[in-house]
Amino acid sequence: MQLRSQLRERSLQSSRLILITLFILAGLLVACSAYAQDAYCPQSISVKQTAEKVPAGWAAGQEKTPNNLAGITFYDGPPEQEASLVYDKWTKRNGLAYGVWSFTPNSAPGIWLSCRYAATNVVLNKRLPASTSGCMVTYNPKVTVDGYPEIQKIACH
Repeated sequence: MQLRSQLRERSLQSSRLILITLFILAGLLVACSAYAQDAYCPQSISVKQTAEKVPAGWAAGQEKTPNNLAGITFYDGPPEQEASLVYDKWTKRNGLAYGVWSFTPNSAPGIWLSCRYAATNVVLNKRLPASTSGCMVTYNPKVTVDGYPEIQKIACH
């Protein structure tokens, strides 16, 4: 009887240790995922905008809420050249949507990423590493930001 009790206690301790390890690993994965996302587009930015002409009787103010990531565009060359690229593949599964872009590594103009934010015309642009051959963007169509499906993850290789 005592041996069974000891074995049961050890089994419970092992189960607890496994659960704790899984929780720690899950936390690390979330942290790494958030870091990977920010390496491409920060989830939000803070901007200061001004009104050019305020109508009589009105006063301009500033919101203090951050502007959340609302969309992305890949460009063949700097964004000001406006050579935006459409995805090569679009799929839906498990309630999420996936856009896949394929690029020619080491192309002359380079591949650029433009991050668009809600409630502002400020965008962040970044040239991707020359070796980038593709990116996959994961969207959640059930949640929208500024009318666009929420971007959950950007992964490039």
